[in-house]
Amino acid sequence: MAETWDEVQLIADGFERVYVELEWYDGPRFGLADVDGKPHYFQNDDYDHAHEANEYRAWPADEAAVELEREQWAIFAR
Repeated sequence: MAETWDEVQLIADGFERVYVELEWYDGPRFGLADVDGKPHYFQNDDYDHAHEANEYRAWPADEAAVELEREQWAIFAR
C-alpha cells in the first residue's frame, strides 16, 4: 500500500507547497509553488539532459495569480 504524507511534516522536513503543475514531461516543467515560503512560478525547459540535475527559473507570483491558477486547476480537475 502506498504511504500517505502529512503536509505539515513535509514542510517541517524542508519541502514546500506546490499549488499547480501546469506542464509535466518526465517531471514537473512549469507550475506554481512556494519558494522560501512565497508563491513563485517555476519553469524548466531542459528536456534532453535527463542525466543532469534539473534547474528551474523562478519568478514571484502575487496572491491574485495564485487564486486564479488554483481556480483554473479546480475547473480542469472537475
